[in-house]
This record gives sequence, structure tokens and C-alpha cells, in this order.
Amino acid sequence: MPMLNRHILSFIFCLFGLFLIIYSAYSLGDFSEYGAAFMPSLIGGGIIIFSLLDIFAKKQQMDTPLVTWHEIKFVLLIIGIILFYVFFAEYLGFIVTGFIVIAPLMMKYAKVKPIFSFIISAGIVLGVYYLFTAVLLVPLPQLF
Repeated sequence: MPMLNRHILSFIFCLFGLFLIIYSAYSLGDFSEYGAAFMPSLIGGGIIIFSLLDIFAKKQQMDTPLVTWHEIKFVLLIIGIILFYVFFAEYLGFIVTGFIVIAPLMMKYAKVKPIFSFIISAGIVLGVYYLFTAVLLVPLPQLF
């Protein structure tokens, strides 16, 4: 991607981060304390910082492609996983949906035996479920 297009894209992301901060401040309340606007504002600030770093960074690798087909497939896989979770978590519950998402990814990318993938995936999903429901008191979708 030519350098001009990179700068335009980074500038658009910078504007998106600014929009996220302003929208959070006006619609969700004050972000000076921990509340609903804190995390979106933090994410917006991070987007701005990394966009500015990308704009002002000097790139020596002008001839190498920025995106390969392998990276595009990985992004499409992540989008598909997120859409699967959004559409099925309410029906299957967090534990089942999380396990369906994490176990195949562990088997493919962690390079461990399938039984270890299932055990680790179950531990992660149950740990996250316990953290959100018991510690943070955030209700997650349940199967029953």
C-alpha cells in the first residue's frame, strides 16, 4: 500500500478514536472515574496513539506487501468467530459457545494434542465464566 494511503487510513483511524472518546463522554457519562465510558475512552485513546505512531513512523520496507492472503484468511476467520459468538451465545450459552470457539483454535494454532486442547479450553472458558459471574457480577448467557 503506498505511503499516502497508509497515512489516510491512519488519519481515519485517528478520527475514529477521537469519535469514540467524544461519543463515550457525551452518551455514557464522565470518564474521569471508572464507569461505562472509561473502557471505550481508553480504547479510543489507544487507537489515536497507535495511528499517530503509524503516521510518523518511517517505513523502510516500501516494496514488501503489507497484507498477504494468509493474513486476510486469518482476519476472515476472526470475523467469522466473532459473528458465530454473537449469533449463537444467546442460544447455546457462554460456556458451550466459548468452548466451541476456543477448542478448534487451540487444536490448530497451539500445536498440542487434542485432549490437552479440550482440557485447556474448558479451563479457560470456565475460568472466564467464573471471573465474570462470581467476581465481576456480570451475567453471561446461559444454556438453561
